[in-house]
Amino acid sequence: MTQTDFVPPNVLPFYKLRFAGLLKRKWFRELVLLWPTLTKRRFSNKTEDYGVFKPSLVSHIGQLSIYVRNIERSRAWYERVAGMIHSRTCPPEPHPFKPDWQVRCCYMSALDHEECLVLVEEYDPSGRITIPSGMSFFHFALEVKGNRLEDVLAFARQQQADGFQLNYGPVRHNGEPPLGDGETGGNVACYLYDPDWHNVEFCGAMDTIENYRARYGDRRGKDRA
Repeated sequence: MTQTDFVPPNVLPFYKLRFAGLLKRKWFRELVLLWPTLTKRRFSNKTEDYGVFKPSLVSHIGQLSIYVRNIERSRAWYERVAGMIHSRTCPPEPHPFKPDWQVRCCYMSALDHEECLVLVEEYDPSGRITIPSGMSFFHFALEVKGNRLEDVLAFARQQQADGFQLNYGPVRHNGEPPLGDGETGGNVACYLYDPDWHNVEFCGAMDTIENYRARYGDRRGKDRA
């Protein structure tokens, strides 16, 4: 296996991606989740069920660091797709946790947030770049400029016109047609895999807690969609 053909096991294969649009249909979501529901392995991902309406002690996320297999390739992807700006790339330095290992870091900035994303190459003691497993990572979200439904839809169309395949979306994370996929948050989103198969969400138009409560009242997440 080479670094170029490695695909983490948590990435959906192409033939399954073609069914992603059906996730907007409640009957299809319930069919997909039938077995984990019957075996009681299904956990709710609805906002009210997690209780995140309570105030958080964290005001914002300051920086996200992800392992990549090729800094130059990943830098070009985030510059082209996300419009991020390269700040600096450091020479290899000792790994902070693994003796005799090294890391090389590339810092990327957003329009209003300096060096918010760090691309990290990891080298084993022999000097080879490691291959990220992807097993402990789900996804992260980037807010598009403008932060409106129209901005997200325009972003999705532009990426498709540029030859990038969406792995999911555009959708709105609520239970209302035509874009609603039964999830929570009310924001509009589309998803793309980056060169290392990180699932990157590009989103906007996040609903407010006040609007959410006005729409759904005290109904729990599992009772809404």
